[in-house]
Amino acid sequence: MPNNEILSDLSLYGEEFMLGHGKVACLLVHGFGCGPIQMREIAENLCKWGFAARGILLPGHCRNMGGHSFTAHHDWIAKVEFEYHQLKRAYREVVVIGFSLGALLTLQLSMQYSPEKIILMGTPLYLIREYLPISSVISICKNFVKRVKTWKRRCYMESDGYTGYLHQPIDTHFSIPALYGLTKIITAVNPGLKEIKSPALVIHSKKDLIAAPASARHVMRHLGSDYKRLVWLEQSHHLVMYDKEKDVVFRAIKEFVTYYE
Repeated sequence: MPNNEILSDLSLYGEEFMLGHGKVACLLVHGFGCGPIQMREIAENLCKWGFAARGILLPGHCRNMGGHSFTAHHDWIAKVEFEYHQLKRAYREVVVIGFSLGALLTLQLSMQYSPEKIILMGTPLYLIREYLPISSVISICKNFVKRVKTWKRRCYMESDGYTGYLHQPIDTHFSIPALYGLTKIITAVNPGLKEIKSPALVIHSKKDLIAAPASARHVMRHLGSDYKRLVWLEQSHHLVMYDKEKDVVFRAIKEFVTYYE
């Protein structure tokens, strides 16, 4: 059993990276409360498959509980758009891959632009349960509570860059303003799904306790893409890249980015 307890050093979680070579680049967008390292193992596999991979750090993450301000989500959106345009200038095609918050930001980007392909993992259009009024609760709480304690999960990562355990999320607390920003993105994305035309791969677990499985069904029902594929996972939880069906996730990504035209 691996016992290398890595990454008490938050600077390692927050290091942006550019790996690999190829005519097609993949932009990888991490989840709430973590950093680029969350997408590192996927990135290294993409390089082996012939793609360049760019892992970015969303503003405020790995430093101060995902950002304190009520406008933090605007900074996240601007960061993803900037990185996307940078890659578009240098590469023939850009595939955008987002996990959780990163999946929402991928949808937000795709409403305005049209990436060649998008991959959405654990998209939290419904938080915890379908129709549970989490957004309304957060909206009310933002006036009284500044932060809430996070629930950390320990996941094992095997990559060329780093091997060992990750804590996800890495912050001890989430800020309520940042969570409010996440709900604002959900509100903006929902009515715009039909405008998105990029070919899409949706990966979601039926046991996801953070992003309700109804989220994936909603995306598939309303996404305007001519090509969209849903991969259901039966045994995983929210962190699908590190759970029991990691091989299924990686295989689906490889097939989609490599073979689908």
